[in-house]
This record gives sequence, C-alpha cells and structure tokens, in this order.
Amino acid sequence: MKSTKKQTGNPISLTPAQFESRQNQLLVVDVRGWFEYWMGHIPGSQRMKQNHILKSIPKDKPIAVTCLSGHRSAIAAQWLVSQGYQHVYNLQGGLMAWQGAGYIVQRGNQP
Repeated sequence: MKSTKKQTGNPISLTPAQFESRQNQLLVVDVRGWFEYWMGHIPGSQRMKQNHILKSIPKDKPIAVTCLSGHRSAIAAQWLVSQGYQHVYNLQGGLMAWQGAGYIVQRGNQP
C-alpha cells in the first residue's frame, strides 16, 4: 500500500547553468500569468496553475519551477513539496538570471 504521508523538505535551487544542463530531464513549469509568459519564457517551459499540476503531473516526476525573479517560483516549489512532490527544483533568479546568463528566451504562447 502506498503511503499518503506528505513529504517534508525543501526544493532544490539550481543556478541557470545547472538548470540548463538538466532541462531535458525536467518538466519545466512557469508559474507566471499568461501575458508575462507570452512576453518571454524559457523554451520548453509550460505555463501551469497549481490545480492543473496536481491533476495532471505524477508526484514522482521531476519538476522545475520558474518565474521572472525566482520569488513566486520558490513559493510554488515549496508548495509542491508540501503536496508530496518528490523531485522539485527552482531556478535561482528566475527568467532574469536565465537571460543574464545568456540563455535564449522564447516569446509567444508555445512552450
């Protein structure tokens, strides 16, 4: 029988370089609003609300969370851990740090 006990702990913070090197192994979730996402996001990231994550993503799937500065994503990542997600990562500094490190940003609604 599977345990329903919620996991405790903290999400793992990743620098942009660490994030980029693991990106293809992670489901990248952008927690910003649609307009912010449309203006620029990490290629391959998906904009999702918390209730959609709970309904559609298995709790053992590695998830990386991002936002503009890393503040909202840190809150969302901690919440995911409190909901029992086992492999949660947060991009330190968010999209601003990603861009500052020279990585590509995609515009529009497509991941």
